[in-house]
Amino acid sequence: MNLNLTSQLLVRNEEELVGKILFANPEDTYPLDLSKKTDVYAWCQSKTFYDALLRVGFADEKLFLSEQWALENGSDFDHIVIYQPKAKELLDYLLASVLPLLKDGGQIWLVGDNKSGVKSSMKRLEAGLDEVGKHDGAKHCLLYAGYKRRPAKPFVFEDWIVTWKQEVAGQTLTLCSLPGVFGHGKLDKGTDILLNQLNQHRFMSDVASARLLDFGCGDGIIALWLHNKTGARITALDDSVLALKATELTFAANQVSDAVTLIASNGLDEVKGRFNYVVTNPPFHSGVNTDYSIAESFFMTVKQHLTLNGELFVVANDFLRYPPILDAALGSHTRLYRDRGFAIYHGRQPKKK
Repeated sequence: MNLNLTSQLLVRNEEELVGKILFANPEDTYPLDLSKKTDVYAWCQSKTFYDALLRVGFADEKLFLSEQWALENGSDFDHIVIYQPKAKELLDYLLASVLPLLKDGGQIWLVGDNKSGVKSSMKRLEAGLDEVGKHDGAKHCLLYAGYKRRPAKPFVFEDWIVTWKQEVAGQTLTLCSLPGVFGHGKLDKGTDILLNQLNQHRFMSDVASARLLDFGCGDGIIALWLHNKTGARITALDDSVLALKATELTFAANQVSDAVTLIASNGLDEVKGRFNYVVTNPPFHSGVNTDYSIAESFFMTVKQHLTLNGELFVVANDFLRYPPILDAALGSHTRLYRDRGFAIYHGRQPKKK
């Protein structure tokens, strides 16, 4: 994996990155490069980047995939490097998480592409750090740094859980979310349209014994709605462990914890077996950029995980060029709906002739 521009900016300043270093949500394999020179830990909330670091040989005893950092993983860091996330509330969450882990006098570095919103993050850094300022900038990227000069508040995970009641497609659900999870704290328009369309669908007569997959589960709204509608056990998959934790909390809040299986996976890599129904509101961003590769990879591999005559339901912004990809993957597709800037596509695993 080539280093992205933000990591290249870190490389320009790595002579200062000495001692015990923690990377929070690294976006490439730079932690491995730096680990050859100093003591480096990496905390990932994305299965994709966790797998990438594993593949290149990053020390697994210093590599962690979790929604929150456990103190036994390590503390007393000299420097903590955060890559600017797309969601500002996730940056707040990360800062609150890592400040207690930083030595007195230690530094937090925040690096990001200008398009990521990093320019507006100074005030967030100043809430817990002193001497905050621009450290470097190049190739449309910025690096900010600040020092820990005052005690940090203890991190309390439960304070970051958002819970609310949501009426959608004939059901009233209790939903839970965490910073950085898609649709955080509100109903996404595409999900609303998808569930109302599914509410009109005629599922197989023995659907309670069927296998259903929610790809890109977010806060678990689709998975929970499907369980309530069909009585089936749901497999919920996401690249984000924050999303998986939110889905776990959502099912627990509705007293149906046993009705869901959670899978952290980059695409369908970790999925076994075939499903009668696959439902998805798939991600189409990589950072701030439109990225077809996630959905394209999913569409091209989902055929291997559909039963004969198994059904795929997809909701997407209607400007996304999904139809030819669906046709290439499944042979054909049907557009069930198009309005309000969204489209719903349906495909089947063709029966053998």
